[in-house]
Amino acid sequence: MSNDTTQRSEESSEDVPTTFKRARSYTFYLLALVTLGLAAMAIAELLTYPVIGWGSGGNALGEHRLHLMVIAANVWIILLGVASQLYRPTKRVALMQVSFAVTTLVLLGTVVGGGPVEEVIPFFVLTGLLLVFHPAGRKIVSLGEEYSPALFGLVAVAAIPVLAFAANQIGLQSTGDSHALAGHYMEMTAMSIGLLLMGLVASAGAPGHRFVAWLTAGLAVYFGSVSLAFPAQASAVGVLWAVALVAWGLVFIAASELRVSGRSLVANDRPLTLPRQPRA
Repeated sequence: MSNDTTQRSEESSEDVPTTFKRARSYTFYLLALVTLGLAAMAIAELLTYPVIGWGSGGNALGEHRLHLMVIAANVWIILLGVASQLYRPTKRVALMQVSFAVTTLVLLGTVVGGGPVEEVIPFFVLTGLLLVFHPAGRKIVSLGEEYSPALFGLVAVAAIPVLAFAANQIGLQSTGDSHALAGHYMEMTAMSIGLLLMGLVASAGAPGHRFVAWLTAGLAVYFGSVSLAFPAQASAVGVLWAVALVAWGLVFIAASELRVSGRSLVANDRPLTLPRQPRA
């Protein structure tokens, strides 16, 4: 009798973590679907700007054309990161990290810039909950065990001009023009800092870093291209800097792909931990 009781107790204790993991997993996927559904209902028009902004339909956006197109691209990065979690989320940890980080930057930019905070807070809460309930558990905050010197070097090269652009946008926020009143300069600041942050996440090597590298390169190429297409718009960078952004993005993704394929010694990963020193 005692043996049966002990066996049942052991089986019950084993079922507890299994049940907890299932409940957490179901909650996680539900939160991801709610996030995507909320975006489809609440900001569907904004999500069309990266497409319609290029054509004559973008004329309706007026002087805010570039800002709205870039803000929408930032939102797409958040949503793509969330959508990627619907399939093998433990292999997409870096994308979840990026989604929450970019959402946080957007929220900070909205608060400082006086934008519609009520539109951002729900996504901040949802992406935060996705981190809490992520199937990867504590590994969701992992930076990866190895980093890419090539990608890290490219981020370092971009840091000075990108941070200079961010500082310039912060300064423009105090001008009080229509862009400042809408909080657009602060959102451009969030975009630029987010670009560097995504580059660092891609460099660190957490699961899903390859996809993050594509998002990083894509944002750089996109902003550079928008600046070239609409040079008279506020926050557009000059032709040389726009071309440099596009070139940087292409080099970044090339280095990432070489890293994945292992064809470049320069792009080979290195351990994040320092090697142990031999005892005397």
